[in-house]
Amino acid sequence: MWLQRFTNYILYNRWQTIALVFFGTFIPIFGMIGILIATLVTLRKNIIEGAILVVAATVPYAISFYFSDHYHKAAPIAMWAAISVAILSNVLTWIFAVMLRQRSSWSQILQIAALLGVLVISVIHLVYPDITDWWGTQLQSYYHQALATPGLLKSHIGSSEVQLETINATKQYATGLIVVGILFNAILQLIFARWWQAIIFQPRSLHKELQNIRLSQLAGILFAASLVLSYLGNSVVLDIMPVLYMLFGMAGLSLIHCLFKLMRSPSAWFWLLVFYMILIFSLPISIIMVAVLALFDVWLDIRNRFKKLNLR
Repeated sequence: MWLQRFTNYILYNRWQTIALVFFGTFIPIFGMIGILIATLVTLRKNIIEGAILVVAATVPYAISFYFSDHYHKAAPIAMWAAISVAILSNVLTWIFAVMLRQRSSWSQILQIAALLGVLVISVIHLVYPDITDWWGTQLQSYYHQALATPGLLKSHIGSSEVQLETINATKQYATGLIVVGILFNAILQLIFARWWQAIIFQPRSLHKELQNIRLSQLAGILFAASLVLSYLGNSVVLDIMPVLYMLFGMAGLSLIHCLFKLMRSPSAWFWLLVFYMILIFSLPISIIMVAVLALFDVWLDIRNRFKKLNLR
């Protein structure tokens, strides 16, 4: 099996793996594999060696950006956001991998990630009270740059009125969306690396782990209170909501996967596929509903109730 041979190679050839990760990250598509290699080494072999590989997988992003035209010119806010997501998510992926290696559960990792996101957003609003207006200015500037781009179809951007409405809505959640991008990317990278580890060393173990994510009552109380405060228009809570929707959305998907598994029906995979199609085409309402389902699960323990029904 080629994946088994490749895994053994990166686990037992330190310097070749470091070189592979560092130079491979400069290659657009292959570069995404570098952080997965670093995370796998962290999970399976050694925390320190994994950290070195994370640095090797992250530094090329900074180097590429420094030597690009965007660094020496006024880089668009989207470029800075993309680089920030790439670098910070790699660091967080390693931190979460260390936690998983130390036997932390996925529920704990997700809740700590969300807590970190909430704290960061709260501090940003405390230090920069006008962050929402700043985002409005940056988004407006980006819109004007897009209009000035030669060859860009203006119909893809929309009218000024529509764009202004979009900016006014987006600026309320902009910081939260950036934080979600970082956290979600980090968690997704960790899941892929854990999947890699599982198929080589612990077949089917990842399914059990990801299908048993259930959040604490404290997280449920925080989410319920945030729903009320966001409805009342609290600017800080509005910015925090994307992080909480991510947390409870993932927990809700875990619950749904578990319920489909408990159905024990040959057609369960088909209905799960239909569910994901509906989920994708009805965003963002669908993820809100999934998050609310996870909120109910905090107190109702839907998995155990469903298991008891199956036993009857």
